[in-house]
Amino acid sequence: MTLEKYRRKAIERPPKTTIEGEAGVGKSYFACSAPKPFVINTDDGIDEILLRIPDIMVADAVPVGDNESNAKLYDSIIATLTELAKEKHDRKTIIIDSLDRLEILAQAKVCIDFKLENGIEDLGFGKGFTYSRSKVNRVLAGLNYLRDEKGMEPICVCHSQIKSINKPTLEPYDVFTLKLHKQVSADIMEWSDAVLFLSFKTIIQKKDTGFGRKDSRAINTGERIILTSGSQGVDCKNRFGLPSEIPAEYEEYHKLIAESRKAAQ
Repeated sequence: MTLEKYRRKAIERPPKTTIEGEAGVGKSYFACSAPKPFVINTDDGIDEILLRIPDIMVADAVPVGDNESNAKLYDSIIATLTELAKEKHDRKTIIIDSLDRLEILAQAKVCIDFKLENGIEDLGFGKGFTYSRSKVNRVLAGLNYLRDEKGMEPICVCHSQIKSINKPTLEPYDVFTLKLHKQVSADIMEWSDAVLFLSFKTIIQKKDTGFGRKDSRAINTGERIILTSGSQGVDCKNRFGLPSEIPAEYEEYHKLIAESRKAAQ
């Protein structure tokens, strides 16, 4: 018996990217800079980008006030992903903008499925969040299919939150993390080839105030950068060996991935 049948070559597929960061830093614009984008618009921020990048297809699914309507919006997202999988089209990128608003729709779908009047906590013992997690994972499975069968590049946009970390061997510290329930956040970290943090570059300026004292002040340079690793107070990762800080440009990001893959051959 031989094991040679298990030997195969690496397949170069489009990266699965999640881009996070604080509000207003340009996460959506970075995502929409990708070729031929199709946007699942749950965050209601696409119109200003459409003025600058008109070749974008958009499926609106912005959460509203009640669970029934939001559950229908979740169903519409699944229907849209199915349509993209079945129909011929020229789209090369599939974007979810944003994951945290998608999670709202997923939770609403659970409430309708189980006839919960007060929220998913009514299921008790975290069951509601587990079911909601499965709804988000269904969307991720759809993105996987579009990548593997249609060659589309999946990009997810997510807002950030600050989380305090307490470890027995370290002093407590704060870190930027995905603005998602912890189970869903963990799933996104595992699913993504790269979780990137988009930010404005900040420098520390020291000023002599006399009497041997110096004050430090953080200065925003206005330059947008991407952090790619989790060593700078952000919850990031990448599978491409990228530098810890890169320019916030889609083309540069892909150039560095291509260089990394070429160097590995």
